Amino acid sequence: MRSARARQVGLLLVAGAMVLQGCNRSDPPADQIEQAVSDTVDQIEETPQPEGPFAPRDECAKVAGASPFLAEIRSAVSARDTAAFVALAAEDVKLDFGGGAGHDQLRSMLSTDSAALWAKLDQLMTLGCASDGDALITLPWYFAQDISADPYTGMIVTGAGVPVHETAAEQAPVIAAISWDVVELIDGVSEDSGFAHVRWQRRESPATKPTVIEGYIDATRLRSLIDYRLLAASRNGKWRITSLIAGD
Repeated sequence: MRSARARQVGLLLVAGAMVLQGCNRSDPPADQIEQAVSDTVDQIEETPQPEGPFAPRDECAKVAGASPFLAEIRSAVSARDTAAFVALAAEDVKLDFGGGAGHDQLRSMLSTDSAALWAKLDQLMTLGCASDGDALITLPWYFAQDISADPYTGMIVTGAGVPVHETAAEQAPVIAAISWDVVELIDGVSEDSGFAHVRWQRRESPATKPTVIEGYIDATRLRSLIDYRLLAASRNGKWRITSLIAGD
């Protein structure tokens, strides 16, 4: 998986090369290149990063071999290519807590283009990547972080500035906005309204006492802390998915 920042670097450097072609030939090439790189860095530094304590981050670009491996996963998911995806998994890939594992079960889980797991993988590809040294990576990024919440009721708000309403209605007054933070599900999701009743401990800073806010949020903007996560490991220099699992 190529990060947005990496894509920006590539595009800006290409643009810089095109600009250099039109530069005054009398200018020293080294000076031109140095200025192009400096301009590129300035533009990247100005790019805003996602807001929120658990917003997606990419720690895996610095891990040897991880980026091309993740690019292969992304390609297989986008194409709904079961064979390609299964080939990226270890023979003993773990798939559930009841002993389910292996290529055959994974292939069955991805048997059709409309299989539910594909949609889960689509979302997973957008949630960042955490690294543990040079031999283990985890998607989503937040799953590898220290989160103090009940895994069964804890939910990640997936987005920035997601409104919290006073009641379970789109037109209800907005009492807060949450950006990539953890909330507690209080009494499930209303099938009629599509809203979830949640409790959020808002902190102005790590040192301050949190303000507890209760309200209603669009359930489509919530993801369980123990929803699907993908773990991959490098074995003898070869990356493979070792676990693709949900639950606890």
